[in-house]
Amino acid sequence: MNSVLAVSAVAIFAAVCGALIQKSNREIALLFSTAAAVLVFLYVLPQMSELSVLIGDLSEAADMADILRTLLKALGIVLIGRIAIGVCRDAGESALASGVEFAVKAAVLLAALPLFQSLLGMIREVLTL
Repeated sequence: MNSVLAVSAVAIFAAVCGALIQKSNREIALLFSTAAAVLVFLYVLPQMSELSVLIGDLSEAADMADILRTLLKALGIVLIGRIAIGVCRDAGESALASGVEFAVKAAVLLAALPLFQSLLGMIREVLTL
């Protein structure tokens, strides 16, 4: 709860400061917003690491380690991609944002490929029975 309040406070402060700075210097406002987004990400990263360890322990107990590891990898790709897409759109670079969005989708599909292969193997086994 405290982390959500801290992140929200920093985000609101950065948004207000960015809006004030943008009136006089758009480039500095973009750098300020990007720096604030990176700080928020770095603040949340240790908590995500703790969550990853906990989920890893639970998944090993349930014998689903590979599946959850792949899902966490895809989640990380999506989160980093969303930040990059937001920064590109804030900079007015919608074409670049679309390119990053495409790259994120391709990376998630590549990360999930072992799951698809495993699923196809299970389907083959069921069909041969």
